Amino acid sequence: MPSLTRPIHSECPVPPRWTLHGAVLALTLMGGMGAAHAASATYPAPIMGTETTAHAWGIETRFAQTAPCVVEMTINQSTFMAHMPEMIQAGLFNTQVTPALQKQAPHYLMNTLQMDVTPGFVHTLFTQRDAPARCHFAWSYTDLNGTRHPMVNFDVTRQAHDRIDWAHLRFGDMMTIAQNPVVDREFDAQVNQETIDVTIALSKSGISADLPSPTTTARTHSP
Repeated sequence: MPSLTRPIHSECPVPPRWTLHGAVLALTLMGGMGAAHAASATYPAPIMGTETTAHAWGIETRFAQTAPCVVEMTINQSTFMAHMPEMIQAGLFNTQVTPALQKQAPHYLMNTLQMDVTPGFVHTLFTQRDAPARCHFAWSYTDLNGTRHPMVNFDVTRQAHDRIDWAHLRFGDMMTIAQNPVVDREFDAQVNQETIDVTIALSKSGISADLPSPTTTARTHSP
């Protein structure tokens, strides 16, 4: 599985939004997420290894329940933003993600990160011995004041996972296996607005981000 520090956005400083209902999903599995030991681990083993830099960049995962399976994944916004220079240096984000753009679009960037690491988490869980038949995955972020906010949640079955060729993950594969996707309405609105802001900021710099219109993506919202 590719390394978390592998450059993946060479053509565009930030990839399109992901709302699980038709937006583009990143092709690259982010490494270090526990896949190295997944084959020998028994459920419910951690889905993110202690060696991964994702911890340092603000991601935490935990089993909220093991039966039925519920995995909670959280991004600490303060830690995430503080380590943005390191992520840019590592190649996770393009150098066009300037400090001004970071302040302008934090939700867009956090959504980008969860979009990139989600396949690795899903794959790690379902390759554990005695993995459940289904698991619910829920993303949230903790804002600068320490308040937790929902982002997106969905279900994945082991049967759907097993249909994916994980050695050759293709464009859009994760979208095909996610079930019951729900995007938090407030978070979705924030990402929508920041998508527009990012597009405008990049166009002013003479850069074409080739981003989809935020108003054309169908999605299921939380109440």
